[in-house]
Parts: sequence; structure tokens; C-alpha cells
Amino acid sequence: MVNKINILYVLLFLLFVPLIHSAADFAINSFSCTPSEVSINNVFSCTTQIKNNGDADGSVSTATLYSDSNDWLEDSNYAQASGTSVDPGQTIEVTFTGLRAIKSGEYGFSKIMLDDVTDTYVADNNVNENVINVIVSASNSASSKAQNTAFDVTAEVTAGGNIDVELTFTVNSGGCTIGSQTNPKTISAMSDGNIQSRSWSVTMGTSGDCSYTITASATGTAGVATNDDTDSSSVTCSDCSSGSSGSGSSGSSGGSGGGGSGSSSSGSSSGSSSGIGTTVETVEELPSNYITQLKQNENLEFGFNGIVHHLSVVELTETSATIVVESEKQTFLLSIGGTKNVNLITKENEDQNYAEISITLRSINTISKKAKFTLKRLTDKIIADESEQVNYSPPVETDTAQSFSWLWIIFVVIGLIITILFFIWKRLHKRNVYV
Repeated sequence: MVNKINILYVLLFLLFVPLIHSAADFAINSFSCTPSEVSINNVFSCTTQIKNNGDADGSVSTATLYSDSNDWLEDSNYAQASGTSVDPGQTIEVTFTGLRAIKSGEYGFSKIMLDDVTDTYVADNNVNENVINVIVSASNSASSKAQNTAFDVTAEVTAGGNIDVELTFTVNSGGCTIGSQTNPKTISAMSDGNIQSRSWSVTMGTSGDCSYTITASATGTAGVATNDDTDSSSVTCSDCSSGSSGSGSSGSSGGSGGGGSGSSSSGSSSGSSSGIGTTVETVEELPSNYITQLKQNENLEFGFNGIVHHLSVVELTETSATIVVESEKQTFLLSIGGTKNVNLITKENEDQNYAEISITLRSINTISKKAKFTLKRLTDKIIADESEQVNYSPPVETDTAQSFSWLWIIFVVIGLIITILFFIWKRLHKRNVYV
């Protein structure tokens, strides 16, 4: 009887052992992103296969994907609920959506948390995303040229991510030409942060100032993502009988009233301001479309209907710029791609609520630390955006003359002290000699 009971216990033990030790065991089996490369500030998604390597069914409540240490994503992590029961040996697919890349370059991921379990498959397998961007800046070898004489135009390209670039030169007005030179020009295999340039020899026409645009079209090395940027400029025709007569300026948009580098004293000074930081560019009268590039604590001085205004960059990050527009001081925070419709407030239009210009932050070059803005005159009645309360630290301006005065006073005081000490020493020395 005892043996039968023992055998029964053994059978019951063997029956329940698998139930006692059975458990689900989840691990990442594969991971990929769609698309495999993206343009900066664009949204993409990533999909992972999670396999149950255990000997019992189970589920993952939440899978959380983490960026690597470069913080290149808009959020540090992206959680996706699951909860679907998975049998042993089977997989479940989880997709992380709404991922936004805010920094250009080739970046990856650090881990995926399966509830409270860390899985480093994404880091171990070096799964990366190529985030592309391109920034082009045009410059001229001369600001003014006579008819049928030549000058050079240089396009400087800064790469974001791994890209191939095609540069196209387009004449907007003035009849200038590049003849049979290669157009577009190509730059292959640029890596993140790489800067290269290409040039054209341009012959001045006879019908006015030469206004042109350079377009940089970038394609990721996988041929998936694309990104474009443009910059425009103009060169004055010094002896043309027709066309625009304003002086040329790198960064101007071209066309009638293209940005000039002359004095900003045109028209009334009513409502004028000095801007914040250093004035690095001046436009006598803002054209219909104008492009400028500014660093932090730099400003653009421009005229609008005969009144001088300033656009100042007071704070710059990798993804945003805090700007101040004055005559009447107004502060705005712009993210890349964002636009503010601005009423250039003066005494004459302080009761008006319609915007006169729009300001768009097109890009931020993290290498040169410059922000590229487009300013456009508005013809339609658009309600102006209100000035924002944005905290920033304005630059401390030092009064050089005052500082020099203080230094001079200090030198005079030191000189007097030395003179007094010399006479005291001389008297003591003379007394000792007679003694």
C-alpha cells in the first residue's frame, strides 16, 4: 500500500513539474525602420519582431524604444502597448510610430525595454538611421561688374548625414550667363558635417543686375531620402542703362529691389532701432523675398517703406531660434520650418493688426552656427502673430570708452603711488648717508 502511495506521489510530481517551471521568455528577434533614411524633421517608424523563447504562452504589456546617447530624436523614448498573448516559439510584431529626427547624421538606438526587461538587440546589431539635411550658401567674387565682364559665383555646401548633392545655377534676371559650363554640378559621398564648394564663372549681361539662385538637391546614400535648399544673390551691373540699380549683396533674393549692402539711412528714421548684437547685413529696402543667415547675437538691418527695422537672433539651438524684430520690440520663438507673420509696428501703424512680413526659419547649420531665414513681404491681409514671452540672456555690451577711462585712471594712480614711494625712499636714503 505504501509503495502504491509513493508511486502516486511521484506521478503527481512529474505531472506538475512542467507547470511549475514553465514560463514565457521574450527577446527581440529582428528590428528595422521605414524608411531606412529620412530628411531632418521628418517622421518615420520602426518595427520589431519579439519572439517567445519560453515554454509557456505569455505577453509583453509595453515595448519601449530608446534613442542612443546623441539625443537625435524628438523624444528620448517611444512606448508602444502590446498585450497580445504569444505561444512558445512564436513571434509578435510591434511598430513604433511617430519617430521624428531632429538632428542630421547617422544615429542608432540604445535598447528596447520589454516591460521591465532590457534588450540591447538594436545596439548590438548597429541598427542606424541616416538623417539627411543640406545647407547651401552663395557668394560672389565682386559686388559690381560692367557689361560682358566676368565674376565668380561660389556655392558652399554643408552636409547633414550621408548624402550626394546636385547644385544647379539658375538666372532670375539680368541676362547674365554661365555659357556651356557644367550645370548642374555634383558632389558625391558627402558625410555629416562635410563642407565643399563649387564655382561658376558668370558673365554680366546688358539688361540689368544679375540676379541668380543656387539650388542644392541632396539625396541620401541609400537613394531614399531627399532634401533641398536654396540661396540667392545678385551682382550690380555698373554700366547697364536698364534694370535694377541697387547694389548687390550675398544672401539677397534677387529680382526687383534685391538686397543691397548700402547704407540703411534711406527714408524716415521714425521707429528705428540699433538691433541686438552686431549688424552683419544691411538692406536699404526689403524686396519681396529675401534670404539671410545670422549667428546668435547678430542682426539684419532692413528698410521697409522708408523706415529702418532690425531682425536679431538672440538665442540659437540646434532646432530653434529666438528672434527679436524691432522698431517696436517683438520677440518670437521659431522652430525649423516654422513661420511668424509680423506686423512691423511703428507710430504710424501701431493700431494695425495685419502682418506686413513673414519670417521663416529654414534651417540651422550646426557647423557654422548660422540660422537661415526667409523674409517675405505680404500682400494679403493676414492677422499678425503676437509677440511671445521668451526668456533669453541678451549680450552684455561693454562701453569701450568707459573701460579705457577707468584703465587710464588706474595707470595714473599707480604712477602717483610709485612716484611718492620713490621720493620717500630717496629722503630716507639721503638721511642715512649723512648719519
